[in-house]
Amino acid sequence: MSLIEPGKGVTRWRQIAESLAEDVSAGRFAGGRLPIEPELAARFGVNRHTIRRAVAALAEQGLLRVEQGRGTFVADHLIDYVLGRRTRFSANLQSQGREPGHRLLSVAVVASDAATARDLDLRRDAKVVQIETLGSADGVALSYAVHSFPARRFADLPAAFAETGSITASLARCGVADYTRKLTRLLARLPSEREARHLGQPAVRPVLQSEAVNIDASGVPIQRSLTVFAGDRVQMVVADEGGT
Repeated sequence: MSLIEPGKGVTRWRQIAESLAEDVSAGRFAGGRLPIEPELAARFGVNRHTIRRAVAALAEQGLLRVEQGRGTFVADHLIDYVLGRRTRFSANLQSQGREPGHRLLSVAVVASDAATARDLDLRRDAKVVQIETLGSADGVALSYAVHSFPARRFADLPAAFAETGSITASLARCGVADYTRKLTRLLARLPSEREARHLGQPAVRPVLQSEAVNIDASGVPIQRSLTVFAGDRVQMVVADEGGT
């Protein structure tokens, strides 16, 4: 059992946080995963509430990552997500030695809302193909996204995505060999319950929202994506591409 000194002048949970931080720095957690709460409580001779408070403090500092239903892990280094004329999820991760993953959550053909119609230059209520995905890096959830495409042009996109698992490859099968980013709007906010659940994070932890519009070689809007990134796992990097 690790001893907690009641007369040290520091609250118990802070002492535990300091001890756990030392363990993290020394690489003492096999596989980067912390023991479960009861084991930590027994180690320090405190209740589970005290352990939770210590872990929460380290999570706020970015040292630990708490994933609902999975456990507590040593936080990975932030992933640099590069925003440029050609922003590609898989390429961004592969360039940093990460294994990208895409999980298809849902596909639907729906009437466009005002924002989607505006960004895709469609009439209000025009049909769009809507693809909901969960993106991951090395098996850890990184982004939750809703992608919208003009349905008249991309009726075959759902089948292509189900087979390839890649937006870029699916667009290529639909005749769009290349596309570029027209604009990106960034916003920090709290996640919805659904977003937090998919990302495996607390609803009180901020996420970074990216609202993006891509265009084809002729300048025609082809894709609007509303993507929510786990705020403690990614940082946005704006690429200098020579003013292009």
